[in-house]
Amino acid sequence: MDLVHEAIHKIPYGGTVSVKAIVAAVRQDGPHLECTDKALIELIVTAAPAFGRAVAFDLHE
Repeated sequence: MDLVHEAIHKIPYGGTVSVKAIVAAVRQDGPHLECTDKALIELIVTAAPAFGRAVAFDLHE
């Protein structure tokens, strides 16, 4: 999904991607998307390391 990839690429290489922030950004930029949070998280967990970013599982903070 392009919105997830765009949000991940805003984080510097080697940085940490906040799951909470990425989900919020995707929901804001794509309110029409019918993708579940679970599907978005799976995509983040797969894409972030592939793009050289770590993942912070901070949904409940």
